[in-house]
Amino acid sequence: MTQILEQNSLYIGSDHLTWADLCHRVATRVARLAPGRMASQNTSWDLSRSRLGFVVDTMADALSYVAYGLSHDLDFAVVERSRLSSSVIDRFRDNGVTLIDGTTGHVMAPASGSPEPGRVTVLTSGTTGVLKLIPHTAATLNTFDRVQDLPENTWFLPYQIGSYAWYQMVMLGLFQPKQTLIPGDFNNLIASFEAALEQGALTAVSSTPTFWRQALLSIDPALLARAPLRSLSMGGEIVDQPILDRLAELYPKAVIRHIYASSEAGAAIVVSDGKAGFPARLLERDIARINLRVRDGRLFVRSPYANRNEAQSWVDTGDLVEQRGDRFYFLGRAGNTMINVGGQKAFPPDIEAHLMTHPDVIWARVTARKAPLMGALPVASVVLARPIGFDAAEQMLTRHCEAGLADYAVPRLWDFPTDIPMRASLKS
Repeated sequence: MTQILEQNSLYIGSDHLTWADLCHRVATRVARLAPGRMASQNTSWDLSRSRLGFVVDTMADALSYVAYGLSHDLDFAVVERSRLSSSVIDRFRDNGVTLIDGTTGHVMAPASGSPEPGRVTVLTSGTTGVLKLIPHTAATLNTFDRVQDLPENTWFLPYQIGSYAWYQMVMLGLFQPKQTLIPGDFNNLIASFEAALEQGALTAVSSTPTFWRQALLSIDPALLARAPLRSLSMGGEIVDQPILDRLAELYPKAVIRHIYASSEAGAAIVVSDGKAGFPARLLERDIARINLRVRDGRLFVRSPYANRNEAQSWVDTGDLVEQRGDRFYFLGRAGNTMINVGGQKAFPPDIEAHLMTHPDVIWARVTARKAPLMGALPVASVVLARPIGFDAAEQMLTRHCEAGLADYAVPRLWDFPTDIPMRASLKS
């Protein structure tokens, strides 16, 4: 592990550091930890005997504690201080996780969980409620272990601290030779991406489609076009054809992949043929020990990269898919996706994908609104690439939808915000 920590590097602001440098940063803080922080005792505290959650304020500290936790085979998690609330603290305590202030070394919330050496706890985004704690290991998070001779790259890391996608990129930076990370600044993520592009060192980006749409809306097109990007990976949301086509046009020599993965099921599908969805031939086939199947329109995954509670079992992802010809397409999450328009089924992802085929549309979101007689109607919120009057925009996009969608799927109400809503998870 020591050799690994000294092998790869990353940029923290203007500092170019190895993972070993980061590990040393927190070693002195960890050495100060003692039960006396919780009670009047002076004996040293063996961290391996507790399940730990390091509370951090910066990306540098988060990465440092991951390097330290892995190198010492601890049972640990990292969480941003800004995510803490009484309900979140209770969630950690209920799971037996002792929260430690990563800056001062003080114990913030003691708990009595039984540690499992090597357990790494992933945090869900918490967008549908209080965040969940998903148990993984370095082995289940290191989905790049099956990739041979990965080309040398410098990656932009935009993901939220402690999330599954963030850990995947951290494992890439730790365990794959010649992979350098440039973490984004969450105080202004797009500005930090722009700064990284201006440095000219970036060759690869892993992100969500929403991140790219925000970048396309905010960053000088000339700067984006001249960036020497040769590897683009997207996930976390449905990856539609318009964003794939736009990035392929912008970076014709880059390998563009979209990846299906989740905190529970792990990494499952990697598609690099430039098309939305995934080939039907992947079903029921053993590809790198990963299996897929569809039952009643729901996707199930069995993967060695699933979390420790779901190891080698079929995981119901909760995602709906539909086969069209020789390909499956994602329709959204079960229970919150289909709009019943007078008995007809309209799926927001299909309407959104069609809207984004229009050259003036950067981002679109379709929701349902209750309506007398019809039950519900689709409502569209659209961010445009250029200023257009409301009436002209509504007429333009209504005609566009009428030309490619069934009548019941054409949005009846419109909204045109100026900014793309991007959550900390990089999803919209």
